[in-house]
Amino acid sequence: MIINSGSRRNGAFFAKHLTNTEHNERVRLCEMRNLAAQTIPDALREMAAVASGTFCQNYFYHANLNPKEHERLTDKEWEIAVDTLERNLGLIGHARFIVEHHKEGRTHRHVIWSRIDVKTVRAVVMANDYETHQATARELEKAFALETVASVWGRTRASGPRPARRPQTWESFRGKASGIDPVEMTQTITRIYKGCSDAEDFITRLAEHGYQLVKGDRANFCIRDRAGHLHSFLRRIEGVKAAVLKRFLRGVAVTLPSASSSN
Repeated sequence: MIINSGSRRNGAFFAKHLTNTEHNERVRLCEMRNLAAQTIPDALREMAAVASGTFCQNYFYHANLNPKEHERLTDKEWEIAVDTLERNLGLIGHARFIVEHHKEGRTHRHVIWSRIDVKTVRAVVMANDYETHQATARELEKAFALETVASVWGRTRASGPRPARRPQTWESFRGKASGIDPVEMTQTITRIYKGCSDAEDFITRLAEHGYQLVKGDRANFCIRDRAGHLHSFLRRIEGVKAAVLKRFLRGVAVTLPSASSSN
């Protein structure tokens, strides 16, 4: 099972995404808890209203629980899965709602929690949440006899080579809007890099595919895609360490445009 999660504040975007019937064959609102709202947009507005009396900007927490394509969970198992993640994140009893998406034979569920504890009117601190949802995924795989997915880091990290880094949730959402899949982009850029003799050749071949190498903040490198969006170079290339890339680009670094400049 893969669990992607994080603190968010873009309620309007998530209201549209979670109710999207164009990209999903079925959308089902499974639960509303501790909310007066009856719809997803109203639930997010209600959470925002509760948070308005605090200094918390990322007022809700979104998680996507995604079993493998061939795996099926019962409603009771889904309930256990969500409650387990809730407990591990320290969000027990917080207002929440659950939405199920079904597409191309695969079912996954989204959970939105309010981060605000209504008793203390303070936001729950979501520290080390990436490791928490990895550990929770391993816990649920064991409980439901699901196929184990390799962890990327933390106490549950798999032995052997580090698995390829998955795009962050916001990167996947942005890719759907632009039509530029970050996974396919990573595969293409990795293939270009491995087939190049030097940095100049690499930059030329990137341009042929509609990508531009630019200098980001703190001497980091970024890739600008055809839609003008910036990507961390390290996140769009597989199996290459930062020090190796820095040496590879040493001769051309000073000639690269800034990420803040226009195309």
